[in-house]
Amino acid sequence: MTRTPLFRAARAAALALGAALLAGCSMSELVRATDPDIIGTELVTTPTAANALRVGTMGRFNANTTGGESMFLYGGLFGDEFGTGDTFTQRVETDQRALTPENANITSAFRGLHLPRIGAIQTRDALAQYAPQAPAWNYSEMYFVEAYMMNLLAEYFCNGQPLSYIKDGVEEYGEPLDNSAIFTQALAKVDSGLTRLGSATGTNETRVRSALNVLRARILLNQGNFAAVQATVASVPTSYTWNQEHALTARTPGVWSLINNQRRYLVANNEGPLQMNFGTANDPRVPTCAAGQAACTALGLTTARPFDSGNTSVPNMLYQLIWTTDASPVSLVNGLQARLYEAEALNRGGNWDGALSILNALRAAPPGYTRTIAAMPALTDPGSAAARRDLIFREKGFWLFGTGHRYPDMRRMMRQYGMTANQVFPNGATWQINRAPGYGNDIVFRTPTAETFNPKQPQQNGAAACKDLNP
Repeated sequence: MTRTPLFRAARAAALALGAALLAGCSMSELVRATDPDIIGTELVTTPTAANALRVGTMGRFNANTTGGESMFLYGGLFGDEFGTGDTFTQRVETDQRALTPENANITSAFRGLHLPRIGAIQTRDALAQYAPQAPAWNYSEMYFVEAYMMNLLAEYFCNGQPLSYIKDGVEEYGEPLDNSAIFTQALAKVDSGLTRLGSATGTNETRVRSALNVLRARILLNQGNFAAVQATVASVPTSYTWNQEHALTARTPGVWSLINNQRRYLVANNEGPLQMNFGTANDPRVPTCAAGQAACTALGLTTARPFDSGNTSVPNMLYQLIWTTDASPVSLVNGLQARLYEAEALNRGGNWDGALSILNALRAAPPGYTRTIAAMPALTDPGSAAARRDLIFREKGFWLFGTGHRYPDMRRMMRQYGMTANQVFPNGATWQINRAPGYGNDIVFRTPTAETFNPKQPQQNGAAACKDLNP
């Protein structure tokens, strides 16, 4: 039987819950399982089980953002953060902007957006029924997870994405939605989380409230509601961070794993018309090294060639030094993002001086959430509206490298600032050093073929069809 992405997500959520519950089962109970394929959420009948579901959802949230080959990696590959050093067709076509709906890697990452989203809904339902006295931040944390993944879905994929659900163990298929509608629903989830928290000021309440407000500002930017951004994040201190933990025995940082460990990706340098020179800028926000340089040697990064070592058209490895080990934490949501959102909103509203002041304050005292970043010289006014826009997005690109912001920003450059694809995305007749056939014309990720099993999803030539491919 073929399973839809939604079913697979719900099944994974149930299996994770089951793992937490089996420790209390006897061997006779294990062998008497009536359904060996799925451990259903009907087993959630206690406060402990409801909390296990919450913990499992947070684990899947980690795995499908910073802890694996998520859309963070594919967006960076599609844009100008990463290049592929791989032989796998799925990564090659992503780097070339020539995607097929059958791309299995993108399908897995697409499912990874829905898995925590469904888990968050199931967790809130379980908490309400079996742990009604659970603290409010438990519920609000799940609203954050659901809204975060919905926002990513709209940031990365084409118009026409369904938001399906599981109700009483049965799939309820969603209608394809425009991204504007998904942003609106995500914002409503954030607001529900903030309402649930109320005015409580405990450590966890403050942590979750700040995360919700930073996410709220990000959604407002996606909606083009620049005027509301500053008030939303005014209470979030620059020092705030939501760090995702990693370990070799659990989930390693995705960027470290795919670049430094496996050499499937490499840091891109000046790929595309925006000339983001991540590899040669000597910028402390995106430190890099090549084999033979002291920084690489100190970490044991001695291999010059990428995974596709025999293909001379593929550049040598350029390693990243932001996350240097398999246990490096990743700051997923933070006050730095809040300030950068403010800066863009201020500039968009005509207050360039205010935007420049924020940018220079960050450069003078760089937030060091997981590592120390050296202070940088102050920026000066580049003089024109277009140059100011480019400077803000460049600063965002370096500050937020590898954390899932760059590709959505590139898409917004077209949607909200009127830039063309050839002004934003890597393009041309050659790709990498001198590699044919060059770049394609894609600017969005298409709905994966797996979604054809949703009877409400339009199809074209046997594949799930987007409403459109607009930015």
